[in-house]
Amino acid sequence: MRQGRKPASESQATAIRARLASWLREPEAQRPSLRALAVELGTSHQLLSFYLKGLNDWQNKDYERRAKAIRDRADAENRSMTPWEESQMKALEHAAFCCMLESVFQPTWKRLEAGAKAGTLSKQELKLITLLAQGGAPIDQKILQKLRNNLPVQPTSRR
Repeated sequence: MRQGRKPASESQATAIRARLASWLREPEAQRPSLRALAVELGTSHQLLSFYLKGLNDWQNKDYERRAKAIRDRADAENRSMTPWEESQMKALEHAAFCCMLESVFQPTWKRLEAGAKAGTLSKQELKLITLLAQGGAPIDQKILQKLRNNLPVQPTSRR
């Protein structure tokens, strides 16, 4: 019986993280529970929770690694990047930047989401959420939807 960590070549970490990333892209109402996903992958709920917490950082590093590989390949061949390689590299760097921003703002979004649920957001926070949601940030759109669901119904004026 061996003890300690598995060699990287035997690890299922990359496959589990890739499946978690695709699981997160599914609409919440349609995706299976994390426990059901653990059964599907043949692992524990606790391990999936651990990977889920660090998924943004892993994706960020993966995007950066892939962008660097494209750059290094062109350098190793002593040539400039093709337009396709350059666009791929820029897209990967943009995705890495978005992952980094998401991990930085995650605690703030959670606080704003809880405030939206409780109805305790300030006017500045409401303006910020509205502005970010207009920019297409999915988490802010989710918070804005919760706000709309919790607003009291406006009485209609009778004349």
